[in-house]
Amino acid sequence: MKQLLLLFSLLTLHFSTVLAQGKITGKLQDATTKQPVGFATAALLASSDSSIVASALVEGDGSFVLTPVAEGRYHLKISFVGYSTRVMPNIQVTAAAPAVNLGVIALRSASTLLKAVEVVGQRAQVEYGLDRRVYNVGQDLSTVGGTAVDVMQNVPSVTVDQEGTVSMRGTSNITILIDGKPSALSGMGLDQIPASTIERVEVITNPSSKYDPSGTGGVLNIILKKEKQRGLNGVASVNAGMGNRYNTSLNLNYRFGKLNLFTNYDFRQDYRKGIGSLFRTSYDKTESEQDTTFFLDQQSSNSNQRGNHNVRFGADYQLTDKQSFTGSVLYRYGYREGNGTTFYRFLEENRSLNSTSTRTTRGDETSRLFEYTLGYRMTFDKPGRELTADAVFNQEEERGQDDFRQMFYNAEGRETPDRNDLQKNQGLEKEREFSLQVDYVHPFSEKGKWEAGYRSTFERNDEDVQATEFNRASGRYENSIGRTNHFVYDEWVHAVYGNYGDAIGKFSYQLGSRLEQTNIVTNQITQGKRNNIDYLNLFPSLFLTYEFSQEQKVQTSYSRRIDRPWTGQLNPFRDISDPLNIREGNPNLRPEFINSYEVNYLHFWKETTATVGIFYRRMTDVVQSIRNPFVTDNGENATLSTFQNIASGESYGLELTGTANLFKWWRLNANVSGFNYRIDATEQGLASNSRLSWTSRLNTNFTLPYKTEVQLSLNYRSPTVTVQGERSSFFMTSLSARKEVLGGKGNIILRVQDLFNTMRFNSNTFIENQLEETSRYKPQSQLVFVGFSYRFGNTAQKREREEEDIPAGPDREGGEY
Repeated sequence: MKQLLLLFSLLTLHFSTVLAQGKITGKLQDATTKQPVGFATAALLASSDSSIVASALVEGDGSFVLTPVAEGRYHLKISFVGYSTRVMPNIQVTAAAPAVNLGVIALRSASTLLKAVEVVGQRAQVEYGLDRRVYNVGQDLSTVGGTAVDVMQNVPSVTVDQEGTVSMRGTSNITILIDGKPSALSGMGLDQIPASTIERVEVITNPSSKYDPSGTGGVLNIILKKEKQRGLNGVASVNAGMGNRYNTSLNLNYRFGKLNLFTNYDFRQDYRKGIGSLFRTSYDKTESEQDTTFFLDQQSSNSNQRGNHNVRFGADYQLTDKQSFTGSVLYRYGYREGNGTTFYRFLEENRSLNSTSTRTTRGDETSRLFEYTLGYRMTFDKPGRELTADAVFNQEEERGQDDFRQMFYNAEGRETPDRNDLQKNQGLEKEREFSLQVDYVHPFSEKGKWEAGYRSTFERNDEDVQATEFNRASGRYENSIGRTNHFVYDEWVHAVYGNYGDAIGKFSYQLGSRLEQTNIVTNQITQGKRNNIDYLNLFPSLFLTYEFSQEQKVQTSYSRRIDRPWTGQLNPFRDISDPLNIREGNPNLRPEFINSYEVNYLHFWKETTATVGIFYRRMTDVVQSIRNPFVTDNGENATLSTFQNIASGESYGLELTGTANLFKWWRLNANVSGFNYRIDATEQGLASNSRLSWTSRLNTNFTLPYKTEVQLSLNYRSPTVTVQGERSSFFMTSLSARKEVLGGKGNIILRVQDLFNTMRFNSNTFIENQLEETSRYKPQSQLVFVGFSYRFGNTAQKREREEEDIPAGPDREGGEY
């Protein structure tokens, strides 16, 4: 097989040489930011009749190669949504100079001036590369007034559950980056990041060795907005929703000379409530070995109000033409107030009432965060060669308190004071994280390059919970032994990586490897227990690409990944917020390892783009939440949930993604992902479980008269399995509309989330001969938002172009071909 592939490659090269010796290369770059512009279209036109001689899809790093090219004179046309079309005339290929390198080609944003009003070309909502999909948030009306959680609801390959947990292709073990780097913003929870600050989301399902291998599902890279125009520019917005929900934001940018200053402020307050129910059947044996059955009927309601203030200041400075610095400071203040009530009915074997109980929970929390970032970038004369270095430091402090009161009543409704339970918790959590990363990229040919880098991170999580319980004898709250816990988690990760890639004819490849040393220390200060975990691991990656034509490509890839247990899984603190559904961590967890394989096919048409992906993941030491039933001191049937490493798991599936411009007034993008997730826990005495699941989403946009746009979003997730049961499906539809006002500078937006009030989350748990349970939860998901945004600043940008670069006829910058 290898000999046949080699022969095929040699024949391809031979015939290319016979037919034409020439080739044209170059690299695209944003004229303002100097960043590469990938996935554009490069078309070579004959100078005589403007017919297309050759075309190419630009690589992710901005580079392109047009070959084979016969001797002659040509025009090169570069086009990409969101940028002005660029035409470079009079490109000559001769026998003496068959290889023409055009160097760096600058592209400018697609803007034209009309009565001092800027008209900006609209970027596609979803853009494609073989190794990633890019979701442009600015085109998604359904996220207005929302958070990053609302954004993720519409990102291809991504699903979000009722707790805001993000999953990709059935797994929540993913790495979330902010502007390509770890950040405290991603650690706070995606519901704390305003959608208005996000420019785009990059979905990388099988990352190379350059990326942190943490997470089985891949990488989500959230890119924040930054203004590129000179002078003072800004956007102000205000949004209000039903039920005491509102947010405001202000983004300012001032660019002059070599200095760019930027700042943004965001205030958000959100109020949510929900109702739930649970019915549990517990199977027990009495002392005489007789089988008995008990039932628990539980109804609950909760409300949660939270808010935050985010302030960010930063600056970019162009030290020289090839060197720049970026620095920023982020401050965040957040608060939370929550209330919950749960009503329990304890039933005998014949389902007659034994007793009841009412439990109320009240809690509040405040948090303060500082994050400091510093970045350096150096480019060289050779296009694509660059050196970057980034340092990030953040520290956060959270203080909270919770009050639990549980009252018991007999079957006749009389209170039983001796069983009542009054508890209070005081919590203080401190987090610190530092990361340093250096990357170097060195191209040695049009498609060949090697890259290397180093990354070091340190993370400390210090969680101190002081728990008290009311003592009836003394009449005061006293320390609750077994619930009070001080836990400190330290993690160091040091990594080096290298990647090498090149092309042979239509084949291209990239192989790389990453070596990581991990050191973890867990310290249970309350119990005086300290645990050290050290491991050294190698994470290889391989990418192979074959280009059928400029419009069609197929790529196969492999990578090895790791999922390290996080502090909530390791912390042995016993959470008794619900005494009949107790949770605690496991400090002896091992990391989970994953071998990930993918095959992706990409095809471009004139108005349509489609990708087909097949993926397979094999996991070992899978971490799962395991529930075990037990009987409390008061005789109630309860469960204890903790985390364990089970033997193995696997996931495989098919994913289809596409976009289409059906008409000038109608465009849509869709994503369907089907996968089978199988968990094998027989070595732990648990049953295996598997199920075919699938997710789908559809966004369709309609451009109406009077500068109005309407968007309809549909999101569905089928049932999924756990090691002890399954979670139900959910479906949600959202409708949004936007109307331009004030000459295009302002927008009025209306958004209705969960239009038909269908979002709900149900789950079933089954433990043979021990427990059966069905739970349901309905969040307050049907919401209405009204918003207004206004853009102001310097819109009269100077158009810098040379007349000799503009050919006659329609093929000029900003025109259409």
